[in-house]
Amino acid sequence: MSYSLFNPVPREWPRRLLHIPSMTSRERRPGNLYGEDREPIYSILSYTWGRYEVPEGPHIEIKGIDWKIPSIKEDHFTVEDLSSLLKQICSKHEYVWIDIACIDQRREEVKMGEIGRQATIFKTARQAYVWLNKYEPKTIQHHIQTLLSCSHELVEAKGDASVEIAEIVDSLSRILQDPWFSSLWTLQESILQRHAILLNRSGHPITTSGPWTGTNPNTQLLDLSGACVMARQILGQAMLAARAEGGDQVPPQIGILQRLHRTIDESGIDFGLGPNPNIQYSAARFRQTTRPEDRIYAIMQIYGFKLGNSALPKSKMKNFSLAELELQFLRALNGTSVVLGQAFQHLTVPEPGQTWCITNSIRVPERFHRMILREQFQSAACTITIRQKNEAYFDGMACTLRELLDLWQSRCQEKISAMEKATEAPVDLEERSTFFPNRWDLMRWKQGMIVDYNEKYDFAAMSFEWPPDTAVIDDIGDPIVECRIPEMTQAADKQQALGKALIDRYGDEEIRVFYLGRSQYIESMDLALVLVRGQTEHKHSTKGKPCVWRRVAICFWHVRVGVASEGLAKAMKPLKGMFG
Repeated sequence: MSYSLFNPVPREWPRRLLHIPSMTSRERRPGNLYGEDREPIYSILSYTWGRYEVPEGPHIEIKGIDWKIPSIKEDHFTVEDLSSLLKQICSKHEYVWIDIACIDQRREEVKMGEIGRQATIFKTARQAYVWLNKYEPKTIQHHIQTLLSCSHELVEAKGDASVEIAEIVDSLSRILQDPWFSSLWTLQESILQRHAILLNRSGHPITTSGPWTGTNPNTQLLDLSGACVMARQILGQAMLAARAEGGDQVPPQIGILQRLHRTIDESGIDFGLGPNPNIQYSAARFRQTTRPEDRIYAIMQIYGFKLGNSALPKSKMKNFSLAELELQFLRALNGTSVVLGQAFQHLTVPEPGQTWCITNSIRVPERFHRMILREQFQSAACTITIRQKNEAYFDGMACTLRELLDLWQSRCQEKISAMEKATEAPVDLEERSTFFPNRWDLMRWKQGMIVDYNEKYDFAAMSFEWPPDTAVIDDIGDPIVECRIPEMTQAADKQQALGKALIDRYGDEEIRVFYLGRSQYIESMDLALVLVRGQTEHKHSTKGKPCVWRRVAICFWHVRVGVASEGLAKAMKPLKGMFG
């Protein structure tokens, strides 16, 4: 069974908990007893140590276990550092889950059992802590204070260039140099406990001051993530404004804005409350593991999956290769939600037969950030059957790209016509609320195509979205109507031109829009793949050999809740084949 941010996680108790006052690892007994304590409140610690283990050296002493506690390089953290941290945690709760004291790494069935229950272990904990131990306490506090302060100022200034964006880049880059941000395991843990409190090297909470703190000065991981989310959103506006001012010239500040965008994307911590686990999967390539198979084991629990040995009894365990685990993951993901399984953009040319396949070389467009694992297609819109990574089959409904473009053009005309009638919008706030009952909720009209990487043409320039984002807003954050009408008209024309350029390249009969389904929990949005008939020996279906189609793009269009696929239902025809 899968679960996510929007599904209840089963409440299960860890196999062991560390009782800090006695420094004893207590094994769970029937009735969830640890010693004489039934279902005790416990904390959980997220930190890194695997890459810093040494064969011999001092280590913390733990009673109640028969395995050796690992020795760690002292320039990473010392026994005294860890002991001090545990004492700080004990001031809140006497029990803590910490892997070196709670998992017998020698016993595969024990280790894999707990790895397959990480979500439940983290969710059952009363409080989680993230230990950032690279810098001295004053240094890390300074960088986090600077990041949160400057991000807040950036939001208040709505991306004004006068705000020192360079300070955000510098502080964030330094924060992300802590080893905690380079581990794939901790990337997963950051999602399982978003409200984790950040601790400095000495084990004390990192505190900040500002409008974001409220009554609690302790900095949470979510504060750090929220600052990145806000900064990235406002930076998008700043980049639009900078390009508008620069004309044909590339403004010098674009470079630093793009660098900050890239730093945030690669960190994987800009999740905020966004539920889409593919965001972290796309950032996983920038994280490290000690074993190849951990590329799956260390990320699967954010999807709620138990794969490989974590799903098997001891008698059936084996040494799964990374390729075998990846295939299990792909089947689980597309079996749970075809929509989520395809909601990404390729950043490299996929291997033959794998254009359907999510990899680490993808990005999740911001438009898909709020999709969740429970997103299911309506009325079994399509199926994807996976035999191997290079052998996957699809079966569903499709229309031509020209038919989709016609739908989009009619939507554009409808919205622009409505805006032309609203050019005399009132200035008074109360009158504006009446005049615009839904404010300028242009999100409901969003539609676009995100083209996968292709060596033969500029895939980024071929991607488009309508209505386009704008830097032209008034003092209450609404787009200025008079400025938006020509901008939206030009963008609508460009959207049509780019879509027709794909038709010209591949031909009307060689390109299809394969309907995936509708996201429906946070936003109501239809999604479809743009497929091109493959240039292979199986270009056309023959007996026993299905037609081969390559995925070249994914497209989307927001729809009204409860409305059928607007204007396309009659155009849809059955389509099945094999992915190229």
